[in-house]
Amino acid sequence: MNQPEISAKLVMTLRDRINLPMMKCKQALEATKGAHADEKAWIDAAIENLRKQGMAAVDKMAGRETTNGGLGMALAGGKGAIVLLACQTDFVSGNDTFKAFVKQLAEVAVASGADSVEALKAAKLDGQTVTEALATKVQQIGENLVISKVVSLTGQVIAGYNHVGRIATLVSGSGDTDKLRKVAMHVASATPVPVGLDRASVDPALVKKEEEILMATPEVQSKPEAMRGKIVQGKLGRFFKENVLLEQEMLLDAEKGETVEKYAKRLGLTVTGFVRLAV
Repeated sequence: MNQPEISAKLVMTLRDRINLPMMKCKQALEATKGAHADEKAWIDAAIENLRKQGMAAVDKMAGRETTNGGLGMALAGGKGAIVLLACQTDFVSGNDTFKAFVKQLAEVAVASGADSVEALKAAKLDGQTVTEALATKVQQIGENLVISKVVSLTGQVIAGYNHVGRIATLVSGSGDTDKLRKVAMHVASATPVPVGLDRASVDPALVKKEEEILMATPEVQSKPEAMRGKIVQGKLGRFFKENVLLEQEMLLDAEKGETVEKYAKRLGLTVTGFVRLAV
């Protein structure tokens, strides 16, 4: 069987399938010349060759530091996911190709139910695993790319907010989605960043550390020992008001001095959970 010529049309067909530069596509077709049944079989062989090259590129770049990155977010049917994709430079993190890919990864996380990096890597994206798709994207972009974090949330209603790929949040609850999204925007903007939904959900180790810090202050140490524990517990109230989401003062669309909890109650919302990632 005669091998067909590597025409511009054939190169373009491969490029449309794999989204890599024309020269790389032509080189892959050159490398896989042989007795193929038809052009489709030849293109499939070239794609396999490019995927193998992609894995090699990933291995080659694996040691390069990924100190930049971007966040992708997706919502669907009471589920939401945020993916942090790390890269080497802020130039790449601002690239449209990079942004579209991390958005795709979040969509795959929602569709597949992946709630960890390993689960997402094993999920399917356009007929291949995410690991394989990542290798192709490393070739296309020319930098080391690493899926650093995956977080997800489920609930009756999920609202989300992604601030230019730098801070992304999800909030679960019930009620009007647009109003719940204001809570997600609050989570993105709040300082300090909330550490729990309510007091019961705050990590006990964090509370214990705060108690130790308060106990060591001159103000507490100057009091009689029998009173110190009660004083510390009183001061912990301020810590919770500043760091617990439902007790924080609502930053958007709120009445003066209104907490997140009171804001939700006024608008007929419930807030049952949240997650936040930042680059």
